[in-house]
Formats: sequence, structure tokens, C-alpha cells
Amino acid sequence: MKEKIPSNVIIKTNYVYTKNLMAQRFFPSIIDQIMQYIKEHPRHYNNLEIEAKLGRFEFKGSAVKNFESINEIFIIPDLNHFPNSKFNFKAGIMPRDFFLIWSALEKESKLNGANIECIKPIIYKDTSYSSNKRRSQIFQDGKIVKEEIIRKENKKHINVRNEGFDFRITCSEEMPTDIDEENDVIENVRDKYRISYQLSFYRVDLTLSKDKDGEYYEVEIEMNMLKQELVGVKQINEKNIRVILDRFIQNIFNLYSVLMNDSIMFNSMQEEQINYEIGKNKHLKPEEIQSIYGNYFKNNLFRK
Repeated sequence: MKEKIPSNVIIKTNYVYTKNLMAQRFFPSIIDQIMQYIKEHPRHYNNLEIEAKLGRFEFKGSAVKNFESINEIFIIPDLNHFPNSKFNFKAGIMPRDFFLIWSALEKESKLNGANIECIKPIIYKDTSYSSNKRRSQIFQDGKIVKEEIIRKENKKHINVRNEGFDFRITCSEEMPTDIDEENDVIENVRDKYRISYQLSFYRVDLTLSKDKDGEYYEVEIEMNMLKQELVGVKQINEKNIRVILDRFIQNIFNLYSVLMNDSIMFNSMQEEQINYEIGKNKHLKPEEIQSIYGNYFKNNLFRK
């Protein structure tokens, strides 16, 4: 009997290769931490943001340098008690990995029963301030559709190391605010091109951004529809939320599975899908994906 694939797994065609990664012993610990955060911030469920960013941790200091050689998945502990030791999270992945994930999502979204909606690309002009505020001008189809100013408050990070396939889960409250033109100092300005894929409770954002220091390729998965389980209910259904959180963590590994099995994913791409994405280049090699998709993103990044 053919195994039934859960409907809220993002990359279903890769499920057979990744299901063993989707039941880790540390999942309950992460779920407990997020549930605690939710319960401690009941007044701002409308502003709640829970997201995971793919990236890589770098460790500094002799006491923690050996963390980089651990070949198991683990939650990074608090390192404050280690003198002269710290870790940095570098959000974003290599361009080739970024485009492999994007290609897999695009292909998956076109399959019957995928339950994935591709959201029209959006362009952002983000200005960040030293006061932790961010002003975003949002463009679509060449027109500005929205401007927002927010500050992320009460941040909580859960950091997971996985031999370079790392990720950071962040719980925060996105609170509307205003800019104090006299005292808020601009730290950075960044242009972003974003394409997103919505699946039940989860949205995957693929963002190519550029500032004065370089280009960045970021992949995020956000539980943007969790609010419907929290806002306006007399009592939250903790059992349901835990199930949603469990699949949220599983889907982080499911996205990474594209890179762990990139040759499998690439070879399984149908010719018509390749033709749809890159025109006449029907015999694209994996190492050429970056240049083809990169041109597409770069050519569209600054169109307003």
C-alpha cells in the first residue's frame, strides 16, 4: 500500500527521503519553548510572529569551537557563562542552494493536490534604524501598495545546529510604531525582491536582497496563519497548536532536504517544468541553476 503523505508537508515529492529527519528527539523541547512564549504574551496575538530562518552558526572562542565538529543535530545552549566565547547566526544560504529550493517549491506548487499557492512577487525598500525600528515601502506591479513601520519586541531565539544546515526560530511581536526623525538614526537601507508560497498555516518566503555591503539569499518559513487559532477564541486549543508547531519544525527539515538530496530533486524535474522556467535551456546542469535563476531575480529586483 502506498504511504499517504501528510497534506501540510511542503515538498511532498521529497517526503520519502526526508521523513526520518522529521521526528527528532528535541522537537518537544522547541515546542514547549514556543508554547511558553505564546502563553506569556496573550495581549498581542495579532502581532505575534513565529518564523524560522535558514542559515549557519559560527562559533568563536576555544570553549565552543568544537561545536562546529559535532555531527548531530542539537539546540545551542546559553553560552553566557563561557568567557570569551560566543556564536553568530548568519542568515541566508548560498545562491545555488537558494535557487534549488526555489525551483523545488515552484515545481511542487504546480502539482495537483499540493495545496501550495504561489504569491505574486513583492518588492520592498527597507530602512532599518538603530532603535530597532524598520520602515518598509512595499511595491507590487510597479506601484507602492503599502508602507509600514514596525519594531520587533520581546524577541526569543531558539538556535539549532545541524552541521551547517542550521536554522534559527524567532518568536517576537511586530508592533506598529513611528519614526522619530530627529533621534532615530538610519543603520541600513536594503532593497528586497520576495516571492512566497503559502501552505495551510505556513508561508515560505524566498528573498533576494541587496544593500551597500552585498547580496543576500534568504529562506524563511513563517507560521503566518497561526493567529486564527489564537485571536478571538475564549481558550486556545493547546493540542492543536502543538500539532501545528510540530509540522512547522518538520517543514524546516523538509526544505533543507532539497539540498541534502539536490541531485534527486533536480533529476526528477519534468522537462516541461524546466522549459517553463528557463525557456530554451532544456538541458540545464545543476551548477548552472544559479546563473539562470539569478538573472531572473536580478533583472526583476529593482523594477518598481
